[in-house]
Amino acid sequence: MPGFWLLRLIPALALIVLAHAAAADWQYIEKYSDPIQGFDTRAASTTNADGYGLHLYRNPIGRVYALITLPDSSPDLVRTGPVATVTPMGFEPKEVEAQSERGRVVEYAISTGRALRDRLWHGEGQAPAFGTFHDLLEAPSLAVSLMFENGGTDQTEWSMEGAETAIAKALGISMNGVPAGSEWEDEAAQALLAAMTACQFPKLDVECVQKVSTCSAKISEDRDIDGFDTCVAAE
Repeated sequence: MPGFWLLRLIPALALIVLAHAAAADWQYIEKYSDPIQGFDTRAASTTNADGYGLHLYRNPIGRVYALITLPDSSPDLVRTGPVATVTPMGFEPKEVEAQSERGRVVEYAISTGRALRDRLWHGEGQAPAFGTFHDLLEAPSLAVSLMFENGGTDQTEWSMEGAETAIAKALGISMNGVPAGSEWEDEAAQALLAAMTACQFPKLDVECVQKVSTCSAKISEDRDIDGFDTCVAAE
C-alpha cells in the first residue's frame, strides 16, 4: 500500500533532516550524555586544534551548560576553588569557581579533573540580553585559561564561526539570524509532511520522493523553509 509506506517514511525523513550534522567544525549531536550526571541531551560541540572540547547543552529542566573536556595529554584540572577564566572575545572575562557541592543560591561549576561544567544561563524565556551566555553568542571566539592540580596553567580558544546551526538545534535558540525553537521545528516538519504527501497523488512518485529528500538540505543545512518549498516546486 503506497500511502502506508509513505506515511512510515515521512517521520524518518523528518528526523534525518532535523538531526543533520552542522557544517564546519561545530557539530549538532542528537544524543549527548552529560559526563557529570549522566543525563542524555542534545548538544552543540566542537574540538579545537589543541584537543580541548567545548560542548553546549541543556539539562532536563532547561538550564544551559558549557562543558570543557581535556585532551589525553593534559594534566588534571583543579577540582575545587578557582579553576578557569572564560573570556568571550570583546567582552568581560568571567572567573569560574568549582565546588564539590551545590550552593543553595549559586550553582558552582563542577570539575571532575578531566572535564569542567559551568552553568551559563537559567534557560527560561528568550535568550538573555546580557551575561556570559549572551556574550558567547555574540563573540567571534571564546578563550579559556585553565588551572591544573600540578600548579600549571594552559590557555585555549574556540572559534564560534559556524556554530549557529548547531546551537539553534541543540539549544532551541536563534543565533545570527538562524531560526530555532519548537515553532520553527513544527513549521519545518509540516513543510516536509506536505511535500511528501503530495508525492503519493495520484500515485506514488519515486522521483518526487527523491527530489523532496534532496531539497530537504535547504531545511537541515540552510534552515530555510521558503527555499525548501521553492526547490520542491521547481521543474
